Amino acid sequence: MKKDDFLNLLEYLNFPKDEYYVLSGASLVLRGIKEEANDLDLCISEELFNKIKSKYNLTSEKKNECGFYRINDNLEIVVNKKNQFKMEKCEKYNLEDLNTILEFKTKRNKPKDIKDIEIIKKYLKAKS
Repeated sequence: MKKDDFLNLLEYLNFPKDEYYVLSGASLVLRGIKEEANDLDLCISEELFNKIKSKYNLTSEKKNECGFYRINDNLEIVVNKKNQFKMEKCEKYNLEDLNTILEFKTKRNKPKDIKDIEIIKKYLKAKS
């Protein structure tokens, strides 16, 4: 998915902007650091989860081993307390903090993360 795909999906969902933030690869795409990512992963507040769980039939069977609920092939969500959100404002969206992404991808150390680690480090270095 490319930036326009993510923007269209976020507009379609129409979630209150202070109740979620965009995670990982999609947040890199929205920043313009990366061209595309596989899907949209969101961290949403407990309050938002309680409002949408019946609409999207979010039962424990839809939860994967990482704690994400799979809504469809393009969208997964994880739930967290708002006071634990690790995000930063970028244009009109809340995006996962880059240092948090870098730490996670470095710790996980999967081959698919190597390129992202490099581009995040380069981006952070250019910003400082």
